[in-house]
Amino acid sequence: MPRSSLEDLTTVTGWLIKRRIDSPLGSGGNFCARYEAESPDGKVGFLKAMDLGSALTDLSRLHSLTKEYLFEQQILDECKNKKMTRVVAPLDMGTIVNPHFPPPANVVYYIIFDMAQGDLRNQHLEVDEKDRKWISAFMALHHTAVGVNQLHKAEIAHQDIKPSNVLSFSDASFKVSDLGRVVDKKGNSPFSALPFPGDGGYKPIELFYGVSSSKFTDRFSCDMYMVGSLVYHLIEDVQITTAVLNDSKLLHPNVRRMDYDLALPFILSAFNAKLTQFKCNCVEKFGSKIGGDLYTIVKEMCYPDPEQRGNARFKSSISRLGLEKYISLLSQIVANSKIRGLK
Repeated sequence: MPRSSLEDLTTVTGWLIKRRIDSPLGSGGNFCARYEAESPDGKVGFLKAMDLGSALTDLSRLHSLTKEYLFEQQILDECKNKKMTRVVAPLDMGTIVNPHFPPPANVVYYIIFDMAQGDLRNQHLEVDEKDRKWISAFMALHHTAVGVNQLHKAEIAHQDIKPSNVLSFSDASFKVSDLGRVVDKKGNSPFSALPFPGDGGYKPIELFYGVSSSKFTDRFSCDMYMVGSLVYHLIEDVQITTAVLNDSKLLHPNVRRMDYDLALPFILSAFNAKLTQFKCNCVEKFGSKIGGDLYTIVKEMCYPDPEQRGNARFKSSISRLGLEKYISLLSQIVANSKIRGLK
């Protein structure tokens, strides 16, 4: 495919495409090939490339892919212009012609970002617990919540928050990446009609039962759940949805085949039991203050009943689903981790 042989080509803007990167940083969204690239002034970037080769004989698919690329480009531009400090920003984007292929299959779309050092998955989740750097891990969670909040303030729901989409950089910062599946309130997203366009393995628990809503604020509820799930996953090495669903089946073997309103009492019972265990583990690892804050974050952000998810202090859904409280708690966790001398 054209996107698979771009080495040594140069973009119109002067970026030299260098070696192919086999280990992905971020899941990539619509982009399937990854390269190291170098700007005319020597800056190293991370290039993601997509071509339309597989869709050239299918006009509907061709239109769909092009629309998805153009929308992602638009969203990235918007995030950059609004200076979202915890969301990846493009260094360059456009098209390049691969001379090894005939037209029209020779056109490759690309986006170049700052080169990341890793992601939450390979830097923290895939590391033995005894070797985990908790201050950095908690900082990653804090930066993730800030990035998602920046998107929400712009009326954009990420919809695909998972460990591989939280990238780390050389200045010890983290940013939310892969905006290929976002949904905007204006309805411009190609995925607006989908209840959940992201990776199905990370969706909120109610969506496993087919519960969906046409309210845009429920997109924020999904994002909130996924951020909270990252917190639980980082400490317990399993997603909270998986843990709760497995335990709820012990309470009722047919719980997965019920309607959600009937399954909810069993799910809540399993959730509360898991959260009690989670709090005990966190207090043992990090002390009562950090452990209590982590418990509050996961309990409120991942609460199985979406109508009660979030900050119960507020009645309106938009306020209840705001991330400011959890950003503050995560900031305190980072500070208290340094005070306690965690590594």
